[in-house]
Amino acid sequence: MRISDKDDGLTHRMPAHFRQWPPSDGGVCPYDDCTTIEIRYLTDEQILRQYVPEEFSIPKPVVMIMYEKCSGVQWMGGSQYSLITVSVPVQYVAGKEPVDGVYHLVLWEDKAEPILGGREEAGMPKIFADIPEYRRMVDGLSVNASHEGRTFFAMELAIVREYAAEELAAINKNNGRMVQFGWRYIPKVGPYPGPALSEATYYPVDNAYTSASVCTGTVTWAVPTRQQHPTQYDIIAALAALPVREYLPGSLRKGSSTMRMDLARSLP
Repeated sequence: MRISDKDDGLTHRMPAHFRQWPPSDGGVCPYDDCTTIEIRYLTDEQILRQYVPEEFSIPKPVVMIMYEKCSGVQWMGGSQYSLITVSVPVQYVAGKEPVDGVYHLVLWEDKAEPILGGREEAGMPKIFADIPEYRRMVDGLSVNASHEGRTFFAMELAIVREYAAEELAAINKNNGRMVQFGWRYIPKVGPYPGPALSEATYYPVDNAYTSASVCTGTVTWAVPTRQQHPTQYDIIAALAALPVREYLPGSLRKGSSTMRMDLARSLP
């Protein structure tokens, strides 16, 4: 086998000398049981613009923060993991036709396997954090994330009411599809500036929600010192510096998801 053969017709995943398969063999990845907790808020567009590539327009300066508990993950043998995303609703405007979706600023996950695949193959900005399962007491929801024993993020929400039937139908419309945008940046090997690869990416996920509720809530950032958390300090400090102009309604959603890697692609 020659890994350097770029025309072998196979998909490889690191370590590439072991892992190879025809591209047609996969890409539709069911997640049988997902709980999603989300809150949104308006922020300063000029500050936010610093972190969103110019290939994307920002219709409204909204920050979306989403926690998700994913269980019954079939490509992981039915296992589970948790994630927290910080995203911006955007429109991709560098192609022939504009495409609406969300651009991920950062995506924390608590297991290595989903981080590795999502970064290398789909350009999702995934990094590690300890993410305990969410807590619920009556109508209160609590989420937090930490690294090396230091909590850097917390989200507190209160459930206001359940979705009406028409509201639930609306979020399930068009397969409940959410288009994710990322940026796949792979640096050159060695002490050389610039990327070996730098490109926008498109990666949809389909959702089938069985229940949902409207929530209100707040987020809190605890910025560590650079010495305490040198690898993620810049990320946490930048997100904490985004001002909260106004909180928007949040949500608690339950259902299933399907990652559509079969539809993922690089963008021009």
